[in-house]
Amino acid sequence: MKTIYFYDRTGSVNQLNLQDNLDWTDISQARKYCSGNFTSWILTTYFQIQNSGISCKFIDHIPEKGIVIADRDTLGNEYSYWGEAMLICCKGDREFHPSAHLHIVHNPVEFEDKKNQVWNPYYISHWTQPNLIPRLQERRNIVENIGFMGSRSNFARELKSERWIKALETLGCQWYPIFEPSKWNDYSNIDVVVAVRSFDGQTYNHKPASKVVNSWLAGVIAIVAPESAFMAIRKSELDFLVVNSLDETIESIKYLKNNPKIYLSMLENGRNRAQEFSEYQIRKQWITFFEKYVFIEYEKWVNMSKLQRYYLFLSRLAELKKTRFQNKIYKYRISI
Repeated sequence: MKTIYFYDRTGSVNQLNLQDNLDWTDISQARKYCSGNFTSWILTTYFQIQNSGISCKFIDHIPEKGIVIADRDTLGNEYSYWGEAMLICCKGDREFHPSAHLHIVHNPVEFEDKKNQVWNPYYISHWTQPNLIPRLQERRNIVENIGFMGSRSNFARELKSERWIKALETLGCQWYPIFEPSKWNDYSNIDVVVAVRSFDGQTYNHKPASKVVNSWLAGVIAIVAPESAFMAIRKSELDFLVVNSLDETIESIKYLKNNPKIYLSMLENGRNRAQEFSEYQIRKQWITFFEKYVFIEYEKWVNMSKLQRYYLFLSRLAELKKTRFQNKIYKYRISI
């Protein structure tokens, strides 16, 4: 069995002494030393699969040969590697990386988009919120506390307005935007999550469906904008409510408050959908990825000539530059 190397450029993992102590039960202690995409993709994945029979090891350098998995932030903006080691980039919501031969994406749309084939994308569900505290069962169909879990940069400006606050007050509700990452796991007193980055119609193809999945796992109803990741996993109208404006969001809160049976039906449906995104199911996705895809691709990789690997690198680098230029033009057009 080939070893999967997990790239930890800064040596953060050594501070956790993971190599000698794998008996811990959660990753909360890891956040003291490392955070962001590294924790979400590299540390959590290593922790989840290291007892699955797949050989895993943390390293602080790119080896001469082997399979190396890294998050996009750790790989950084140095695009000069095309050696014999096969790099796998956990892209997250960042750009693709030209030095990586394979990419993990967490939105099905990025996987299905034909223009991304040069990046060899592979879809795996995002790991869910660690140490999640579910909604208190005694709250049942109460609709009072309306929450937002996420950063200020992913927060629709309309949800900052006095009109929104006053509308909730009129409905007998309170607004609880939670921007502190250390509190994103606590849904105990939240009745409805509003997951809206904007009402401008953007599909956010680089973003995962984690806000909806976390709400299912936590036993909370979600109101969302029609982002591509959300719509890709939607199976019925009971999964979540979709809104396109602040007015529709207010009406959705009113609808849930006035229809307690619908609220309870959505909670039951969410409990069923949550089973599809359990740690066990996501771990199975990763094991399948390594055993039935990565090891096969690595055999092809090592049989390539250096010139072939260099050509693939140049193709990806050209695609990255083209995408950056197109994005720059797009931002310029919407600014005028």
